[in-house]
Amino acid sequence: MPDTPHFSATLPSQPETYWRATTLHRLMLTALLNELDAALLSTSSATRTLEDWSRRHRLAPVPTVRALCQQTPPRPCPPALRQALGLSDDSPADALRYRHVRLICGERTLSDAENWYLPDRLTAEMNTALDTTETPFGRVTASLAFTRRLVLAERLWSPLPEGWELQPLPTGSDTPLVFPPVLFRHHAVLARQDGTPLSAVIESYTAGAFSFPPPAFSTAL
Repeated sequence: MPDTPHFSATLPSQPETYWRATTLHRLMLTALLNELDAALLSTSSATRTLEDWSRRHRLAPVPTVRALCQQTPPRPCPPALRQALGLSDDSPADALRYRHVRLICGERTLSDAENWYLPDRLTAEMNTALDTTETPFGRVTASLAFTRRLVLAERLWSPLPEGWELQPLPTGSDTPLVFPPVLFRHHAVLARQDGTPLSAVIESYTAGAFSFPPPAFSTAL
């Protein structure tokens, strides 16, 4: 059974009311959700992908993503990720450091991420930056040109019901669409070019990434 982060229920679920509970808006959101999910799965840096998305959809006047550190107690790395990092049960307790952040663009939370990283495989400057700044892990370690291997992808919400394409679609209502705290989640391992693992992450993506109005209609093709 997938490991469930303990902080999900604290995430904001309604960042905006641009989207309505109509079938048209649900179809639009399904396409956008699939697009963002696919973009994140195909990149080595979630931070860079979220910044590109924020810039494109004008989520903030300055679309820079920063890591807002959360003061939550460290928790053990889940077994599947620990195994992917190559750590045994008798590895020293200080072999891993824990960093829990929310990736923020402007005032919007785009994702909530838990990160277990191996400090002895980073430079001293990188470790200091992770300890003392709001710089995302991907930006701090970008010079390592790391790769990303997916361990598990979880789709936790769909704007449309299962089997929607096999039945008549209701028009829906003009009430604001209710989003859950987390839309989808990725479990992944970051590694150097030679395959040496650096970090394991669980990233929970929120409705904040969709805090922009749906497109207007046009007669142009």
